[in-house]
Amino acid sequence: MKSGKILKILLGIAIPLLLIKFLTIVFVEPWVREKIQTELNEKNGDYLIKIDKVHILIIKSGIELDSITICQKQNHGGVRNLSGGIASIKFKGINLAKAIFKKDISINEVTISNIIIKGNMAFSREVKHPIVSPLNIRIRRVFLDKIDLAMGNTSTAQFFSVKKGVSKVIDLQIEKQDTLSPYIVKQFEFDAEELFSVSSDSMYSFTASGITYSTTSNTLAANSFFIQPNYTDYDFTSRYEFQTSPIETGLSNIYVHDFNAADYFRSGMLKSSFIGIGEMDMKVFRDKRKEFRHVNKPSFQDMIYNYHGTIRIDSIGLIKGNIVYTEHAEKANNAGSISFNEINAKIYKITNDTIYKTKNDSLILKGDALLMGKGKITVLLKGRIFDSQNTFSLNGTLSHLEANELNPILEKNAFIYVTSGTIDSMSFSFTANNAKATGKMTILYHGLDIAVKNKRTDDTTAFRERFISLITNRKVLDSNPIPDEDIREGIIDYERDPEKSLFGYCFKSILSGVKSSLVKSPKKKTNAYTK
Repeated sequence: MKSGKILKILLGIAIPLLLIKFLTIVFVEPWVREKIQTELNEKNGDYLIKIDKVHILIIKSGIELDSITICQKQNHGGVRNLSGGIASIKFKGINLAKAIFKKDISINEVTISNIIIKGNMAFSREVKHPIVSPLNIRIRRVFLDKIDLAMGNTSTAQFFSVKKGVSKVIDLQIEKQDTLSPYIVKQFEFDAEELFSVSSDSMYSFTASGITYSTTSNTLAANSFFIQPNYTDYDFTSRYEFQTSPIETGLSNIYVHDFNAADYFRSGMLKSSFIGIGEMDMKVFRDKRKEFRHVNKPSFQDMIYNYHGTIRIDSIGLIKGNIVYTEHAEKANNAGSISFNEINAKIYKITNDTIYKTKNDSLILKGDALLMGKGKITVLLKGRIFDSQNTFSLNGTLSHLEANELNPILEKNAFIYVTSGTIDSMSFSFTANNAKATGKMTILYHGLDIAVKNKRTDDTTAFRERFISLITNRKVLDSNPIPDEDIREGIIDYERDPEKSLFGYCFKSILSGVKSSLVKSPKKKTNAYTK
């Protein structure tokens, strides 16, 4: 008797629930699906959205949209060039009371799974922030699970893709009439297997792998980052009217500490307590046979000051790096190169904060490397922040190096060949500004002998080249100091060429000291605009 009553009670509960479920599946869910789909498509003139199924989560007070497809509506050419889909969108913990009586949307959790969007669209330079909702919306947690995007620009070669991205947004709050912008996101985490992009002119590709970021730790990390020219050196430079330098760079084990991504997207602020780079490999090429474009280049200080946002980077550290600079001289048959290997460097106080217009502080670079993989070179650069003349000082040393190690650059660019000689040590110190560089240099060397090369045939043994080599070696002293004489001190005196970068300015300044150290009658000044 009791069991019969219990069974009747259970049936009395189960039948209405099953009826509600049946009605929900047969009538409510299809109606909701059509309602949502129609609403989305009526308010969107560019894209067509289709929802395969809708599930009402009665117990969890939520809704699930399954198999959503997105494609661009046919344009004038009759081609749909944007398509994608979302496996599911789940809304859990919807506060119905707030939605009905207060017109506020409060959701505990939203999960968007398997987002795949591919195609081409017009990338507008003007950033438009559409209104998200006429209601107040609060979502405690938003999960975007597995994002795969591949978007190209219809008007340029620009391309962007995300591979296996995962993101979590915490406490998302959108007020009435808020626009879709970085300002509505306060806390978020992001991971991606790969971010890839191509520049609008198709000349470069950029690849970052193993990307992670969290606002909790304010740390951005990447396993690697590559900047790769999309053409070989000579093919790259042939596409430009004037001299240009393709730069290939690879970085690994990158960490940016105390970095606020939201501030960067909002205002371009670059703020970090420390940026660490494990390894760096860089290759730079220059074809000097092409016409030189006469354009003034800003000093490295002005480049920092002119950045559109605020920069406050306490320090950047490089554990190990290599740089190879290759140059094809105007009348050379082949290109020559110079390398700096096993670079270890740190840069301190990189900022354009205007507080330093009244506060005395300096940007500092400290580094050491192996010149041509052999001789250890050390440098110390100091530049006063917001100095009106952009003054900086550079001190450096070079240890033991066989002079013929420099032949890969000398024979192709200066058309001389070192047959013998040893650089025992070198030290230099100079101060430079917007006008000129002045300082001193000491090179201790012995047994130096130089041969002149023919620019057309690369021959060093012909009569003309042997005669010029003889004259050159009579003019260039074979050692410092010469027996029974004091050590010669070179003079660094070089007027700044405003068309040269920091590296070119420093190189030409040092070269002026080298020249005055080698010849019998050192010249006190060099031509400021020797290219």
